[in-house]
Amino acid sequence: MSLPWYLAHSPYTTGSFGSYRGRTCSVEELNNILGDGSGWGEYNHVHPRILLGNSSIAQDVSKLKSLGVTHVLNAAHGAIDVSKEYEKVGIEYLGVPADDVPTYNLKQHFEPAAAFINTAVKKGKVLVHCHVGYSRSPTLVAAYLMLYQELTAQESITLIRGKRFIGPNDGFLRQLCEFNDQLVEEGRLELP
Repeated sequence: MSLPWYLAHSPYTTGSFGSYRGRTCSVEELNNILGDGSGWGEYNHVHPRILLGNSSIAQDVSKLKSLGVTHVLNAAHGAIDVSKEYEKVGIEYLGVPADDVPTYNLKQHFEPAAAFINTAVKKGKVLVHCHVGYSRSPTLVAAYLMLYQELTAQESITLIRGKRFIGPNDGFLRQLCEFNDQLVEEGRLELP
């Protein structure tokens, strides 16, 4: 099966990242899942209490309040920071200073980001965003689904992709596969 045009012509799908194959997951398999689905906009509900979106919605504090957002996870911290505005209206904030390049170690943020999302869904609703809501933020939501909802990387990407048009770079997909392997090895995730 060939890659969709937007992946085949992406600078993020070249090199050794696209050829990774772990014991439980491969980058190619996750890219195939990404080729099917719909949904694009400032934000999309990808889970009853999780919105996945871009920097535009993240900067519209009144809209966030009207949507019932109580927490914001910014996967592009440093480039986009309105945390002071959130503080004024009681929205809890976590900033992850991640670069959207295949060589960036986003995996180091999987567990703290997932814990923040888990706390948020228990207390209210969370917006997880980066600049476009296409690569970094969906990767962190997938890590949450794997860790707290016990979904595999494949199931997580399928669920998110069914709600929003996403395309994590191959480096991030590789890290999700590695995380999948790790969770299975540690007995924290069972394969279907």
